[in-house]
Amino acid sequence: MNLELRSVIYAKRVEIRDVPVFSCMTCSTYEVLKPVKPDLIQLISSLSPGSEYVSVSFADSNEVAKLITELLEHHPDIDIDTMGKEIEQAKQERINLLLDLYQYALSAGDEHWMNDVERRLEQLSQFRWEEHFSEAG
Repeated sequence: MNLELRSVIYAKRVEIRDVPVFSCMTCSTYEVLKPVKPDLIQLISSLSPGSEYVSVSFADSNEVAKLITELLEHHPDIDIDTMGKEIEQAKQERINLLLDLYQYALSAGDEHWMNDVERRLEQLSQFRWEEHFSEAG
């Protein structure tokens, strides 16, 4: 299976870009990466399609999708083994950045910002490349 970014169309009016999925060219199936599925469901449930077409990036609300999106933008032909190593390194760097942001939000007393950073840290800390990639293979 290959890991790629796809768009999900919701209610014919909302496009959610940058959703990481495993694809199998042999059987023509696609499966949303398991650790991002709950956040995708939550995003879909928060959207109410209006009369105009809306396009949003899933990478703006999910840290795992953001890491994968950034990696594939910079290395579109990356092999799976290298991708795993790069994702783990980028994940650690992002966690360090978010911890710094949390400290700043704490000192500023911004509870909303602290909650957002906590949510993003949780997304990253629960993601294990080997665990999730081997499930799809």
